[in-house]
Amino acid sequence: MKGRLITALEDVRSLPEITLGKIVDHVEGEALLILCLISILPFMQPIPIPGLSSILGLIILLQGVGLMIWQKPLLTPKMKNVVISHDRFETIYLAALKFTTLTSKLSMFKHPLTKSRPSHIICGLAIVISSAFLSLPLPIPLSNFIPALSIFLICVGLLEEDLLLIIMGNGITLTIVWMILFSYHIIKEQFQNWI
Repeated sequence: MKGRLITALEDVRSLPEITLGKIVDHVEGEALLILCLISILPFMQPIPIPGLSSILGLIILLQGVGLMIWQKPLLTPKMKNVVISHDRFETIYLAALKFTTLTSKLSMFKHPLTKSRPSHIICGLAIVISSAFLSLPLPIPLSNFIPALSIFLICVGLLEEDLLLIIMGNGITLTIVWMILFSYHIIKEQFQNWI
C-alpha cells in the first residue's frame, strides 16, 4: 500500500512546471510536511552537499515554525517561485520510495495523538532545531544526514499518523541537542585552559 508521501509526490510529478508554490497549491493540507520532506531528501546520504544546506535548511525551519504556530506552510514570495527541475524531482521521488520502504517496516503504531496540537508544537520545535543544525556549513560526514533523518521520521510519522516514527525522530533531535551542548562545554573548557 502506498503511503501519503508517495501519493502526494506522484501527483506533483505530473505538473508541467514544479515550483514550491505549486506544490503548496497542489498538495494543500499536507503541503507543509511534503515541503519539509522534499527539502531534506537531498541530504539523506552520508556526504554533505555544500551550499545547498543553508537554503533548504531555511525552508525547512520556516515549515517547523508554521507547524508550531499556524498549521500551514510558510514561504516567502521568492521561495514560492523556486523551480525544481523534473530530473531533480525524479531523484527526490526515488529517494522517497527508498526511505518510505524502510519506514513502512518500522511503522506499526498509529495513534490519534499524532494529530494533537501539543504533538505539532513538539514536532515543529524538533524540526526547527534539526533544520538549524542542518543549515550549519559543517564539512563533516553525516552532519547533514543525521538532522535530515530526524526531520524525515517526524514528517513521515505525522503524515502516516505513526507515533513510533515521531518518537524516533524526536529522539534523534534530542541527541543532536546533547551533542551541541557537550561540544560547547568541551570547546569552552579548552579555550579557558588555553587562555
